[in-house]
Amino acid sequence: MNYDLLAERLIDLQLSLHASTINQAMSELDKGTFFALHYLLVHQRRAYSKEISHQMAVSTARVATLLNHLEKQGWIQRHHDPHDNRQVIVEMTDEGYAFISKKRAQAARLLAQLFSQLGEEDTREYLRISRKMIQIILTNDQKEKEELNE
Repeated sequence: MNYDLLAERLIDLQLSLHASTINQAMSELDKGTFFALHYLLVHQRRAYSKEISHQMAVSTARVATLLNHLEKQGWIQRHHDPHDNRQVIVEMTDEGYAFISKKRAQAARLLAQLFSQLGEEDTREYLRISRKMIQIILTNDQKEKEELNE
């Protein structure tokens, strides 16, 4: 089996979806904005900026720039931790919650339509393979980090 050729085919397939409705819905937000707001959503609407930086695997300076943008949009507020003034707590505002909830629901609705057309068996298989790919990617990333630290 020629895995290089298959990799090229997958890249072509993904690029052919660029102008699709679902991709456009997800792309309205840059990936950093979506990730940060979603992270806050699933963490009771608050987190330390350092946690967001760690989870995104980007510098604290990059996260600070992103948080400045989110704050200007009115989607988050920042303040220093009263117990440790060095730490910055990021809290999602009601506007931020409404915004990310709407975007997430829109994406879920589009995916549900796609899955209904794909059918139950193919959808389950797609999700199984996606989970497996993510697990392999995360395992490989961890091994790479460990090798760099040796």
